[in-house]
Amino acid sequence: MKKLAWILAALVLLLLFPSLGTAIADVIVPVLNWVAGQPLLIGFALGLAAVPHLRRTHQPAKHA
Repeated sequence: MKKLAWILAALVLLLLFPSLGTAIADVIVPVLNWVAGQPLLIGFALGLAAVPHLRRTHQPAKHA
């Protein structure tokens, strides 16, 4: 329910201040374009995202 309240609050702000959405987009779009052009950065981030999954699923080999 709390997430819904945040979504509704954001929508109300965008309806009351339409230029706010434009200002946010003017900042986010160039940043996303820069990040998309950095393959090393993307690979590093994907590697970091995979670490918790690998730790959770890692089963040590059982020795006889």
